[in-house]
Amino acid sequence: MKKAVIVACAGLAAGERQIELLSSDLSGGSKVLDNVRGRWSQSLKFLGAEAKLEAEYDRKARQDFLKEASLSGKVDDVSYELKTGFGDTTELKLATDTTDGTAIEVLADSKNGLTKLTAGRDVKIQGRGCNLEASHERQSSTSKVTLSSVLGHGLSGKATWKVGDDLKSSDMELQYASSVSDGRDVKATLNPKDGSGDIEYVDTKSLDATITASMDTGGKPKLTLKRAWNF
Repeated sequence: MKKAVIVACAGLAAGERQIELLSSDLSGGSKVLDNVRGRWSQSLKFLGAEAKLEAEYDRKARQDFLKEASLSGKVDDVSYELKTGFGDTTELKLATDTTDGTAIEVLADSKNGLTKLTAGRDVKIQGRGCNLEASHERQSSTSKVTLSSVLGHGLSGKATWKVGDDLKSSDMELQYASSVSDGRDVKATLNPKDGSGDIEYVDTKSLDATITASMDTGGKPKLTLKRAWNF
């Protein structure tokens, strides 16, 4: 497969490219450039169908080579994504929808074989629309059930139960998302069990860059700046 990808890309014109410059946490007074990231994508034909080849560079992860590359597309009713970090393991994700609306996803890698199986579908519970998802991780023999729902006015909730545990030990999370104005958004997450969470404000309007101000429930603020160019 690797050989096929290289041959297919050799004769193609340049695709989409993006470079990002990220600051350190400015709330601590630092103005040093924290990281440089780059992304490149290219459409191509693979197995007789449209596909996308993507490569990502991250100076923090690896200075002298790409961080990872992926090939994704769809063959008949099955979507796929093949990803490599240029190490020992290559990951494969397959996804499809059945005729009754159930979304099925299979994860596998070259080291462990099949690693995770997930099935989910939309259901009605007491008249409210919800998404019910069941998953099983083969290596740890762990099965989980997740129920999520949009509660309205920007608020959504999610509960995850590990099969075999007491229902009271389920992980719960509340999420809130809202647009303050054009280009300015706020979102927050909260775990009702332990009170952990955070709030984040993202501004892409004030400057020709993305400003992100965040603070966790412990009261520690953080301010970052990201500037991206497409070419």
